[in-house]
Amino acid sequence: MFGLVSLGYARLGDNRTVGTGERDMTSRVRWLLVFGLIVVTGAVGWAVYLGHVTPPTPPVARARVHKGPIQPAFTEDQLKQFLRDARQAEAIPDPLQRCLAYPEPPGVRWSKAVTSAYCHYLLDPAVTEAQARELIESGHVAELEQKLAAAQQAQFTQEGAQSLLDRTYNIAFAGNTDDARALMDAWLRQAPNSAYALAASGTAYVAMAQRQRGSAYTRETSQSSFEAMHRLIERARDDLDRAVALDPKMTPAYAAMIHAGALDSDRAYAFQAAKGALAVDPASFPTYGRLVWMSQPKWGGTVAQMQRIVDAAQKHAPQNPLLRLLLSERSGGEDYVENCACDPLDEDDLYRHVFAEAAPLRMLMSAGWAAANRNNIALSVVYRSELLRFDASQVDHRESRAFNLIMLGEPAWALDEGTALVKLAPRDETAYDVLGQAHRALGDASQAANDFEQALRLNPTDTWTLAAVGDIYVNVTHEWDKAWTVANRLVQLNPDDPQGWFMRASIQRAQPREGLEQTVSDFAARFGKVPGNDALVAQMRAIKQR
Repeated sequence: MFGLVSLGYARLGDNRTVGTGERDMTSRVRWLLVFGLIVVTGAVGWAVYLGHVTPPTPPVARARVHKGPIQPAFTEDQLKQFLRDARQAEAIPDPLQRCLAYPEPPGVRWSKAVTSAYCHYLLDPAVTEAQARELIESGHVAELEQKLAAAQQAQFTQEGAQSLLDRTYNIAFAGNTDDARALMDAWLRQAPNSAYALAASGTAYVAMAQRQRGSAYTRETSQSSFEAMHRLIERARDDLDRAVALDPKMTPAYAAMIHAGALDSDRAYAFQAAKGALAVDPASFPTYGRLVWMSQPKWGGTVAQMQRIVDAAQKHAPQNPLLRLLLSERSGGEDYVENCACDPLDEDDLYRHVFAEAAPLRMLMSAGWAAANRNNIALSVVYRSELLRFDASQVDHRESRAFNLIMLGEPAWALDEGTALVKLAPRDETAYDVLGQAHRALGDASQAANDFEQALRLNPTDTWTLAAVGDIYVNVTHEWDKAWTVANRLVQLNPDDPQGWFMRASIQRAQPREGLEQTVSDFAARFGKVPGNDALVAQMRAIKQR
Protein backbone atom coordinates (compact mmCIF):
# COMPACT_ATOMS: atom_id res chain seq x y z
CA MET A 1 0.00 0.00 0.00
CA PHE A 2 1.27 3.44 -0.91
CA GLY A 3 0.40 7.04 -0.34
CA LEU A 4 0.03 8.38 3.14
CA VAL A 5 0.11 4.86 4.49
CA SER A 6 3.60 4.01 3.30
CA LEU A 7 4.96 7.46 4.08
CA GLY A 8 5.25 6.37 7.67
CA TYR A 9 8.28 4.32 6.60
CA ALA A 10 9.74 6.63 3.98
CA ARG A 11 12.61 8.34 5.74
CA LEU A 12 15.03 10.61 3.95
CA GLY A 13 18.58 11.74 4.49
CA ASP A 14 20.35 10.48 7.58
CA ASN A 15 17.20 9.67 9.52
CA ARG A 16 16.78 5.92 9.45
CA THR A 17 13.45 4.33 10.08
CA VAL A 18 13.80 0.89 11.54
CA GLY A 19 10.58 -1.05 11.01
CA THR A 20 8.80 -1.33 14.30
CA GLY A 21 8.97 -5.07 14.15
CA GLU A 22 12.74 -4.84 13.92
CA ARG A 23 12.81 -2.39 16.81
CA ASP A 24 10.69 -4.69 18.93
CA MET A 25 13.00 -7.61 18.21
CA THR A 26 15.95 -5.42 19.17
CA SER A 27 14.18 -4.48 22.38
CA ARG A 28 13.44 -8.12 23.01
CA VAL A 29 17.14 -8.95 22.85
CA ARG A 30 18.02 -5.94 25.01
CA TRP A 31 15.67 -7.24 27.67
CA LEU A 32 17.88 -10.29 28.00
CA LEU A 33 20.52 -8.16 29.67
CA VAL A 34 18.61 -8.51 32.91
CA PHE A 35 18.80 -12.29 32.64
CA GLY A 36 21.31 -12.59 35.45
CA LEU A 37 19.06 -10.83 37.92
CA ILE A 38 16.18 -13.14 37.09
CA VAL A 39 17.49 -16.61 36.50
CA VAL A 40 18.67 -17.06 40.06
CA THR A 41 15.09 -16.71 41.25
CA GLY A 42 14.11 -19.90 39.42
CA ALA A 43 11.09 -20.69 37.32
CA VAL A 44 8.95 -17.80 38.58
CA GLY A 45 11.59 -15.32 37.52
CA TRP A 46 11.85 -16.98 34.14
CA ALA A 47 8.10 -16.65 33.62
CA VAL A 48 8.48 -12.90 34.04
CA TYR A 49 11.60 -12.81 31.91
CA LEU A 50 9.89 -14.55 29.02
CA GLY A 51 7.50 -11.66 28.56
CA HIS A 52 8.98 -10.34 25.31
CA VAL A 53 8.95 -6.83 26.69
CA THR A 54 11.53 -4.15 27.20
CA PRO A 55 11.98 -2.96 30.79
CA PRO A 56 10.87 0.62 31.32
CA THR A 57 13.32 3.20 30.10
CA PRO A 58 14.25 5.62 32.91
CA PRO A 59 12.52 8.89 32.09
CA VAL A 60 14.57 11.94 31.37
CA ALA A 61 14.59 14.18 34.43
CA ARG A 62 12.36 17.20 34.04
CA ALA A 63 10.22 19.49 36.06
CA ARG A 64 6.74 18.08 35.70
CA VAL A 65 3.78 18.71 37.95
CA HIS A 66 0.58 16.75 37.35
CA LYS A 67 -2.33 18.97 38.27
CA GLY A 68 -5.81 17.78 39.09
CA PRO A 69 -7.03 14.26 39.80
CA ILE A 70 -5.03 11.39 38.39
CA GLN A 71 -7.09 9.39 35.91
CA PRO A 72 -6.05 6.23 34.08
CA ALA A 73 -6.48 6.11 30.33
CA PHE A 74 -9.26 3.54 30.78
CA THR A 75 -10.55 1.12 33.36
CA GLU A 76 -9.75 -2.57 33.44
CA ASP A 77 -13.35 -3.36 32.53
CA GLN A 78 -13.16 -1.04 29.52
CA LEU A 79 -9.97 -2.75 28.37
CA LYS A 80 -11.48 -6.22 28.73
CA GLN A 81 -14.55 -5.18 26.76
CA PHE A 82 -12.37 -3.68 24.05
CA LEU A 83 -10.36 -6.89 23.76
CA ARG A 84 -13.53 -8.99 23.53
CA ASP A 85 -15.00 -6.76 20.86
CA ALA A 86 -11.73 -6.55 18.91
CA ARG A 87 -11.31 -10.31 18.86
CA GLN A 88 -14.88 -10.72 17.67
CA ALA A 89 -14.41 -8.15 14.90
CA GLU A 90 -11.16 -9.75 13.75
CA ALA A 91 -13.07 -12.96 13.05
CA ILE A 92 -14.94 -11.21 10.20
CA PRO A 93 -13.38 -12.40 6.91
CA ASP A 94 -14.03 -9.33 4.75
CA PRO A 95 -11.37 -6.66 5.51
CA LEU A 96 -13.68 -3.68 4.99
CA GLN A 97 -16.51 -5.09 7.11
CA ARG A 98 -14.01 -6.09 9.78
CA CYS A 99 -12.65 -2.56 9.86
CA LEU A 100 -16.13 -1.02 10.06
CA ALA A 101 -17.19 -3.41 12.86
CA TYR A 102 -14.06 -2.84 14.96
CA PRO A 103 -14.47 -1.17 18.36
CA GLU A 104 -13.12 2.28 19.00
CA PRO A 105 -10.33 2.51 21.62
CA PRO A 106 -11.42 2.50 25.27
CA GLY A 107 -11.51 5.77 27.16
CA VAL A 108 -11.56 8.09 24.12
CA ARG A 109 -14.30 9.01 21.68
CA TRP A 110 -13.24 8.42 18.12
CA SER A 111 -15.75 9.61 15.57
CA LYS A 112 -17.41 6.84 13.59
CA ALA A 113 -17.52 9.19 10.62
CA VAL A 114 -13.73 9.43 10.67
CA THR A 115 -12.98 5.75 11.24
CA SER A 116 -15.54 4.72 8.64
CA ALA A 117 -14.02 7.09 6.09
CA TYR A 118 -10.55 5.75 6.87
CA CYS A 119 -11.71 2.15 6.49
CA HIS A 120 -13.06 2.99 3.05
CA TYR A 121 -9.94 4.98 2.14
CA LEU A 122 -7.65 2.05 2.89
CA LEU A 123 -9.80 -0.88 1.86
CA ASP A 124 -12.48 0.18 -0.64
CA PRO A 125 -11.13 1.14 -4.10
CA ALA A 126 -13.34 1.80 -7.10
CA VAL A 127 -11.24 -0.77 -8.98
CA THR A 128 -9.15 -3.45 -7.32
CA GLU A 129 -5.66 -4.39 -8.42
CA ALA A 130 -6.93 -7.74 -9.71
CA GLN A 131 -9.72 -6.11 -11.71
CA ALA A 132 -7.33 -3.57 -13.22
CA ARG A 133 -4.89 -6.31 -14.18
CA GLU A 134 -7.60 -8.35 -15.87
CA LEU A 135 -8.83 -5.38 -17.90
CA ILE A 136 -5.34 -4.33 -18.97
CA GLU A 137 -4.18 -7.81 -19.89
CA SER A 138 -7.36 -8.48 -21.84
CA GLY A 139 -7.01 -5.25 -23.82
CA HIS A 140 -9.99 -3.50 -22.23
CA VAL A 141 -8.27 -0.36 -20.91
CA ALA A 142 -11.15 1.78 -22.17
CA GLU A 143 -13.44 0.00 -19.71
CA LEU A 144 -10.88 0.49 -16.94
CA GLU A 145 -10.65 4.21 -17.65
CA GLN A 146 -14.44 4.52 -17.69
CA LYS A 147 -14.49 3.14 -14.14
CA LEU A 148 -11.72 5.52 -13.10
CA ALA A 149 -13.54 8.46 -14.70
CA ALA A 150 -16.66 7.57 -12.72
CA ALA A 151 -14.60 7.45 -9.54
CA GLN A 152 -13.07 10.82 -10.34
CA GLN A 153 -16.49 12.34 -10.91
CA ALA A 154 -17.82 10.86 -7.69
CA GLN A 155 -14.82 12.17 -5.73
CA PHE A 156 -15.79 15.73 -6.61
CA THR A 157 -19.57 15.45 -6.49
CA GLN A 158 -20.81 12.70 -4.17
CA GLU A 159 -20.95 12.83 -0.39
CA GLY A 160 -19.00 9.95 1.15
CA ALA A 161 -16.78 9.49 -1.91
CA GLN A 162 -13.93 11.66 -0.65
CA SER A 163 -10.56 10.76 -2.21
CA LEU A 164 -12.14 7.83 -4.08
CA LEU A 165 -9.82 8.14 -7.08
CA ASP A 166 -6.80 8.77 -4.85
CA ARG A 167 -7.44 5.70 -2.74
CA THR A 168 -7.98 3.60 -5.84
CA TYR A 169 -4.53 4.57 -7.10
CA ASN A 170 -3.02 3.95 -3.65
CA ILE A 171 -4.44 0.45 -3.55
CA ALA A 172 -4.40 -0.68 -7.17
CA PHE A 173 -1.53 1.09 -8.93
CA ALA A 174 1.27 1.59 -6.40
CA GLY A 175 3.09 -1.69 -6.84
CA ASN A 176 6.88 -1.44 -6.69
CA THR A 177 7.68 -4.73 -8.42
CA ASP A 178 8.88 -5.45 -11.94
CA ASP A 179 5.59 -7.22 -12.56
CA ALA A 180 3.63 -4.09 -11.64
CA ARG A 181 5.91 -2.04 -13.88
CA ALA A 182 5.25 -4.37 -16.80
CA LEU A 183 1.51 -3.97 -16.29
CA MET A 184 1.79 -0.17 -16.38
CA ASP A 185 3.83 -0.40 -19.58
CA ALA A 186 1.13 -2.60 -21.14
CA TRP A 187 -1.49 0.00 -20.24
CA LEU A 188 0.58 2.82 -21.77
CA ARG A 189 1.08 0.87 -24.97
CA GLN A 190 -2.69 0.66 -25.35
CA ALA A 191 -3.33 4.28 -24.29
CA PRO A 192 -0.11 6.34 -24.57
CA ASN A 193 -1.89 9.67 -24.09
CA SER A 194 -4.18 8.68 -21.26
CA ALA A 195 -3.93 10.84 -18.14
CA TYR A 196 -5.14 7.86 -16.09
CA ALA A 197 -2.41 5.59 -17.45
CA LEU A 198 0.30 8.23 -17.06
CA ALA A 199 -0.73 8.92 -13.46
CA ALA A 200 -0.67 5.21 -12.69
CA SER A 201 2.71 4.78 -14.36
CA GLY A 202 4.20 7.71 -12.45
CA THR A 203 2.78 6.44 -9.19
CA ALA A 204 4.39 3.04 -9.78
CA TYR A 205 7.73 4.65 -10.64
CA VAL A 206 7.68 6.58 -7.36
CA ALA A 207 6.97 3.38 -5.46
CA MET A 208 9.95 1.75 -7.17
CA ALA A 209 12.10 4.77 -6.34
CA GLN A 210 11.11 4.47 -2.70
CA ARG A 211 12.09 0.80 -2.77
CA GLN A 212 15.51 1.71 -4.17
CA ARG A 213 16.01 4.38 -1.52
CA GLY A 214 15.04 2.03 1.29
CA SER A 215 15.05 3.14 4.91
CA ALA A 216 18.72 3.02 5.84
CA TYR A 217 20.90 5.98 6.72
CA THR A 218 22.41 7.83 3.80
CA ARG A 219 25.87 6.53 4.71
CA GLU A 220 24.48 2.98 4.67
CA THR A 221 22.81 3.36 1.27
CA SER A 222 24.89 2.63 -1.81
CA GLN A 223 25.53 5.24 -4.45
CA SER A 224 24.06 2.86 -7.03
CA SER A 225 20.79 2.82 -5.07
CA PHE A 226 20.64 6.61 -5.09
CA GLU A 227 21.38 6.71 -8.80
CA ALA A 228 18.65 4.16 -9.50
CA MET A 229 16.23 6.16 -7.34
CA HIS A 230 16.97 9.37 -9.24
CA ARG A 231 16.50 7.67 -12.62
CA LEU A 232 13.13 6.32 -11.51
CA ILE A 233 12.05 9.70 -10.15
CA GLU A 234 12.92 11.34 -13.47
CA ARG A 235 10.69 8.87 -15.27
CA ALA A 236 7.97 9.37 -12.69
CA ARG A 237 8.04 13.15 -13.05
CA ASP A 238 7.81 12.93 -16.83
CA ASP A 239 4.68 10.79 -16.61
CA LEU A 240 3.10 12.73 -13.75
CA ASP A 241 3.71 16.13 -15.34
CA ARG A 242 2.09 14.91 -18.55
CA ALA A 243 -0.85 13.48 -16.62
CA VAL A 244 -1.76 16.79 -14.92
CA ALA A 245 -1.16 18.70 -18.15
CA LEU A 246 -3.75 16.47 -19.83
CA ASP A 247 -6.12 16.57 -16.85
CA PRO A 248 -5.54 19.17 -14.12
CA LYS A 249 -8.00 17.29 -11.90
CA MET A 250 -5.88 14.13 -11.85
CA THR A 251 -5.39 14.28 -8.06
CA PRO A 252 -3.49 10.98 -7.69
CA ALA A 253 -0.75 12.39 -9.92
CA TYR A 254 -0.28 15.38 -7.59
CA ALA A 255 0.04 13.06 -4.60
CA ALA A 256 2.78 11.05 -6.32
CA MET A 257 4.51 14.28 -7.37
CA ILE A 258 4.72 15.41 -3.74
CA HIS A 259 6.28 12.11 -2.74
CA ALA A 260 8.72 12.26 -5.65
CA GLY A 261 9.77 15.78 -4.67
CA ALA A 262 10.33 14.68 -1.09
CA LEU A 263 12.46 11.70 -2.12
CA ASP A 264 14.54 13.88 -4.42
CA SER A 265 14.83 16.73 -1.87
CA ASP A 266 13.07 19.01 -4.33
CA ARG A 267 10.71 20.80 -1.97
CA ALA A 268 9.80 23.40 -4.57
CA TYR A 269 8.48 20.70 -6.89
CA ALA A 270 6.58 19.05 -4.04
CA PHE A 271 4.94 22.25 -2.85
CA GLN A 272 4.06 23.31 -6.37
CA ALA A 273 2.31 19.95 -6.78
CA ALA A 274 0.47 20.50 -3.50
CA LYS A 275 -0.66 23.90 -4.71
CA GLY A 276 -2.05 22.33 -7.87
CA ALA A 277 -3.81 19.59 -5.93
CA LEU A 278 -5.48 21.97 -3.48
CA ALA A 279 -6.59 24.25 -6.30
CA VAL A 280 -8.79 21.46 -7.66
CA ASP A 281 -9.56 19.69 -4.35
CA PRO A 282 -9.28 22.01 -1.32
CA ALA A 283 -10.23 19.11 0.99
CA SER A 284 -7.60 16.67 -0.32
CA PHE A 285 -6.54 14.32 2.47
CA PRO A 286 -3.53 12.84 0.58
CA THR A 287 -2.20 16.33 -0.11
CA TYR A 288 -2.50 17.67 3.41
CA GLY A 289 -1.20 14.38 4.81
CA ARG A 290 1.94 14.54 2.70
CA LEU A 291 2.50 18.20 3.52
CA VAL A 292 2.35 17.43 7.23
CA TRP A 293 4.74 14.52 6.76
CA MET A 294 7.23 16.66 4.81
CA SER A 295 7.07 19.40 7.43
CA GLN A 296 8.37 17.31 10.30
CA PRO A 297 11.57 18.68 11.89
CA LYS A 298 13.56 15.64 10.73
CA TRP A 299 12.93 16.72 7.11
CA GLY A 300 13.86 20.33 7.76
CA GLY A 301 10.44 21.59 8.83
CA THR A 302 9.12 22.64 12.22
CA VAL A 303 6.35 21.62 14.56
CA ALA A 304 4.85 25.08 14.10
CA GLN A 305 4.72 24.49 10.35
CA MET A 306 3.04 21.13 10.91
CA GLN A 307 0.47 22.79 13.15
CA ARG A 308 -0.33 25.44 10.55
CA ILE A 309 -0.94 22.81 7.89
CA VAL A 310 -3.10 20.69 10.21
CA ASP A 311 -5.12 23.75 11.20
CA ALA A 312 -5.57 24.75 7.57
CA ALA A 313 -6.78 21.24 6.78
CA GLN A 314 -9.39 21.36 9.55
CA LYS A 315 -11.20 24.19 7.77
CA HIS A 316 -12.19 21.57 5.18
CA ALA A 317 -12.89 18.71 7.59
CA PRO A 318 -16.69 19.18 7.28
CA GLN A 319 -16.30 18.25 3.61
CA ASN A 320 -13.76 15.47 4.22
CA PRO A 321 -13.68 13.81 7.68
CA LEU A 322 -10.39 12.10 6.79
CA LEU A 323 -8.68 15.41 7.52
CA ARG A 324 -9.46 14.96 11.21
CA LEU A 325 -6.93 12.12 11.23
CA LEU A 326 -4.22 14.77 11.04
CA LEU A 327 -5.12 16.25 14.44
CA SER A 328 -2.93 13.60 16.07
CA GLU A 329 0.12 15.19 14.43
CA ARG A 330 -0.21 18.70 15.85
CA SER A 331 2.33 17.97 18.58
CA GLY A 332 5.04 16.87 16.15
CA GLY A 333 3.97 13.58 14.63
CA GLU A 334 5.53 10.22 15.29
CA ASP A 335 8.77 11.71 16.63
CA TYR A 336 6.84 13.35 19.45
CA VAL A 337 5.18 10.06 20.32
CA GLU A 338 8.36 8.00 20.09
CA ASN A 339 10.62 10.40 21.97
CA CYS A 340 8.28 11.47 24.76
CA ALA A 341 10.10 11.24 28.11
CA CYS A 342 6.88 9.82 29.47
CA ASP A 343 6.18 8.57 32.92
CA PRO A 344 2.97 6.50 33.25
CA LEU A 345 0.83 9.58 33.80
CA ASP A 346 2.30 11.32 30.75
CA GLU A 347 1.62 8.18 28.72
CA ASP A 348 -2.05 8.31 29.68
CA ASP A 349 -2.21 12.03 28.86
CA LEU A 350 -0.63 11.41 25.48
CA TYR A 351 -3.24 8.74 24.75
CA ARG A 352 -6.16 10.96 25.76
CA HIS A 353 -5.00 14.07 23.94
CA VAL A 354 -2.83 13.09 20.96
CA PHE A 355 -5.12 10.17 20.13
CA ALA A 356 -8.40 11.81 21.07
CA GLU A 357 -9.39 11.23 17.45
CA ALA A 358 -8.42 8.47 15.03
CA ALA A 359 -4.88 8.74 13.66
CA PRO A 360 -3.03 7.73 10.47
CA LEU A 361 -1.32 4.37 10.35
CA ARG A 362 2.18 5.71 10.86
CA MET A 363 1.11 7.41 14.09
CA LEU A 364 -0.44 4.19 15.37
CA MET A 365 2.72 2.29 14.43
CA SER A 366 4.93 4.68 16.36
CA ALA A 367 2.61 4.79 19.35
CA GLY A 368 2.38 1.00 19.55
CA TRP A 369 6.12 0.59 19.54
CA ALA A 370 6.78 3.48 21.92
CA ALA A 371 4.20 2.36 24.50
CA ALA A 372 5.68 -1.15 24.55
CA ASN A 373 9.19 0.28 24.85
CA ARG A 374 8.02 2.31 27.84
CA ASN A 375 6.44 -0.87 29.26
CA ASN A 376 2.82 0.24 28.92
CA ILE A 377 1.59 -3.06 27.54
CA ALA A 378 -2.15 -2.30 27.66
CA LEU A 379 -1.78 0.89 25.61
CA SER A 380 0.52 -0.84 23.17
CA VAL A 381 -2.11 -3.54 22.56
CA VAL A 382 -4.80 -0.91 21.98
CA TYR A 383 -2.67 1.06 19.51
CA ARG A 384 -1.60 -2.05 17.64
CA SER A 385 -5.10 -3.45 17.54
CA GLU A 386 -6.34 -0.27 15.90
CA LEU A 387 -3.41 -0.42 13.49
CA LEU A 388 -4.33 -3.99 12.53
CA ARG A 389 -7.93 -2.90 12.15
CA PHE A 390 -6.89 -0.59 9.33
CA ASP A 391 -4.01 -2.66 7.93
CA ALA A 392 -3.94 -6.35 8.82
CA SER A 393 -0.79 -6.87 6.74
CA GLN A 394 1.43 -5.43 9.48
CA VAL A 395 2.82 -8.80 10.55
CA ASP A 396 5.54 -7.40 12.85
CA HIS A 397 2.98 -5.49 14.86
CA ARG A 398 0.66 -8.48 14.93
CA GLU A 399 3.45 -10.65 16.35
CA SER A 400 4.38 -8.04 18.93
CA ARG A 401 0.75 -7.65 19.97
CA ALA A 402 0.44 -11.41 20.40
CA PHE A 403 3.29 -11.43 22.92
CA ASN A 404 1.63 -8.56 24.75
CA LEU A 405 -1.75 -10.32 24.77
CA ILE A 406 -0.17 -13.09 26.83
CA MET A 407 0.92 -10.52 29.38
CA LEU A 408 -2.64 -9.18 29.53
CA GLY A 409 -4.03 -12.61 30.36
CA GLU A 410 -5.11 -13.54 26.82
CA PRO A 411 -2.92 -16.60 26.03
CA ALA A 412 -5.71 -18.41 24.14
CA TRP A 413 -6.09 -15.47 21.76
CA ALA A 414 -2.31 -15.31 21.40
CA LEU A 415 -2.27 -19.01 20.56
CA ASP A 416 -4.85 -18.46 17.83
CA GLU A 417 -2.75 -15.59 16.54
CA GLY A 418 0.39 -17.71 16.56
CA THR A 419 -1.36 -20.46 14.60
CA ALA A 420 -2.56 -17.92 12.02
CA LEU A 421 0.86 -16.26 11.80
CA VAL A 422 2.61 -19.57 11.14
CA LYS A 423 0.23 -20.19 8.24
CA LEU A 424 0.72 -16.65 6.99
CA ALA A 425 4.52 -16.62 7.32
CA PRO A 426 5.81 -20.19 7.69
CA ARG A 427 9.43 -19.06 7.30
CA ASP A 428 9.22 -16.42 10.02
CA GLU A 429 10.80 -17.68 13.23
CA THR A 430 9.00 -15.06 15.32
CA ALA A 431 5.65 -16.63 14.43
CA TYR A 432 6.86 -19.84 16.07
CA ASP A 433 8.09 -17.83 19.05
CA VAL A 434 4.52 -16.55 19.44
CA LEU A 435 3.24 -20.11 19.40
CA GLY A 436 5.86 -21.23 21.90
CA GLN A 437 5.19 -18.36 24.25
CA ALA A 438 1.44 -19.00 24.13
CA HIS A 439 1.82 -22.73 24.71
CA ARG A 440 4.13 -22.03 27.63
CA ALA A 441 1.63 -19.62 29.15
CA LEU A 442 -1.10 -22.24 28.77
CA GLY A 443 1.02 -24.82 30.60
CA ASP A 444 2.09 -26.93 27.63
CA ALA A 445 5.85 -26.65 28.02
CA SER A 446 6.56 -29.68 25.83
CA GLN A 447 4.77 -28.18 22.83
CA ALA A 448 6.35 -24.81 23.61
CA ALA A 449 9.79 -26.42 23.35
CA ASN A 450 8.83 -27.90 19.98
CA ASP A 451 7.74 -24.48 18.76
CA PHE A 452 10.94 -22.82 19.92
CA GLU A 453 13.01 -25.58 18.34
CA GLN A 454 11.27 -24.94 15.02
CA ALA A 455 12.04 -21.24 15.36
CA LEU A 456 15.70 -22.14 15.92
CA ARG A 457 15.73 -24.27 12.80
CA LEU A 458 14.76 -21.14 10.91
CA ASN A 459 17.18 -18.89 12.79
CA PRO A 460 19.79 -20.78 14.84
CA THR A 461 21.34 -17.56 16.18
CA ASP A 462 18.23 -16.03 17.76
CA THR A 463 19.37 -15.60 21.35
CA TRP A 464 15.89 -14.89 22.68
CA THR A 465 14.60 -18.21 21.39
CA LEU A 466 17.67 -20.03 22.67
CA ALA A 467 17.07 -18.60 26.14
CA ALA A 468 13.36 -19.45 25.97
CA VAL A 469 13.90 -23.10 25.08
CA GLY A 470 16.80 -23.28 27.55
CA ASP A 471 14.43 -22.17 30.28
CA ILE A 472 12.18 -25.15 29.54
CA TYR A 473 15.10 -27.57 29.49
CA VAL A 474 16.37 -26.25 32.83
CA ASN A 475 13.22 -25.57 34.80
CA VAL A 476 10.61 -27.96 33.39
CA THR A 477 11.95 -31.00 31.56
CA HIS A 478 15.41 -31.08 33.20
CA GLU A 479 17.01 -32.13 29.93
CA TRP A 480 20.44 -31.17 31.12
CA ASP A 481 22.44 -32.07 28.03
CA LYS A 482 20.14 -30.02 25.80
CA ALA A 483 20.24 -27.17 28.29
CA TRP A 484 24.02 -27.32 28.43
CA THR A 485 24.25 -27.13 24.64
CA VAL A 486 21.97 -24.07 24.64
CA ALA A 487 23.95 -22.33 27.39
CA ASN A 488 27.24 -22.87 25.59
CA ARG A 489 25.69 -21.66 22.34
CA LEU A 490 24.57 -18.46 24.02
CA VAL A 491 28.04 -17.86 25.42
CA GLN A 492 29.58 -18.59 22.04
CA LEU A 493 27.25 -16.23 20.19
CA ASN A 494 27.75 -13.34 22.59
CA PRO A 495 30.27 -13.88 25.39
CA ASP A 496 29.70 -10.33 26.65
CA ASP A 497 26.01 -11.03 27.31
CA PRO A 498 25.47 -12.51 30.79
CA GLN A 499 22.49 -14.69 29.89
CA GLY A 500 24.45 -17.72 28.68
CA TRP A 501 26.78 -17.57 31.66
CA PHE A 502 23.88 -17.54 34.11
CA MET A 503 22.21 -20.46 32.37
CA ARG A 504 25.49 -22.42 32.48
CA ALA A 505 25.91 -21.72 36.18
CA SER A 506 22.31 -22.63 36.94
CA ILE A 507 22.72 -26.01 35.21
CA GLN A 508 25.95 -26.69 37.06
CA ARG A 509 24.25 -25.88 40.36
CA ALA A 510 20.95 -27.72 39.77
CA GLN A 511 22.03 -30.89 37.95
CA PRO A 512 24.69 -30.74 39.48
CA ARG A 513 27.52 -30.57 36.94
CA GLU A 514 31.20 -29.91 37.44
CA GLY A 515 32.79 -26.56 36.72
CA LEU A 516 30.56 -24.13 38.62
CA GLU A 517 33.45 -22.49 40.40
CA GLN A 518 35.27 -21.97 37.10
CA THR A 519 32.16 -20.46 35.50
CA VAL A 520 31.77 -18.01 38.40
CA SER A 521 35.45 -17.13 38.21
CA ASP A 522 35.36 -16.60 34.43
CA PHE A 523 32.22 -14.51 34.76
CA ALA A 524 33.76 -12.28 37.42
CA ALA A 525 36.87 -11.82 35.30
CA ARG A 526 34.85 -10.83 32.24
CA PHE A 527 32.16 -8.66 33.83
CA GLY A 528 33.65 -7.51 37.11
CA LYS A 529 35.86 -4.86 35.56
CA VAL A 530 32.91 -3.05 33.96
CA PRO A 531 31.46 -0.25 36.11
CA GLY A 532 27.91 -0.96 37.21
CA ASN A 533 28.23 -4.74 37.03
CA ASP A 534 28.68 -5.32 40.76
CA ALA A 535 25.11 -6.58 41.17
CA LEU A 536 25.53 -9.04 38.29
CA VAL A 537 28.72 -10.46 39.74
CA ALA A 538 27.09 -10.72 43.18
CA GLN A 539 24.15 -12.61 41.71
CA MET A 540 26.50 -15.02 39.95
CA ARG A 541 28.42 -15.67 43.14
CA ALA A 542 25.15 -16.23 44.97
CA ILE A 543 24.40 -19.19 42.68
CA LYS A 544 27.49 -20.97 43.96
CA GLN A 545 26.46 -20.39 47.55
CA ARG A 546 22.88 -21.68 47.26
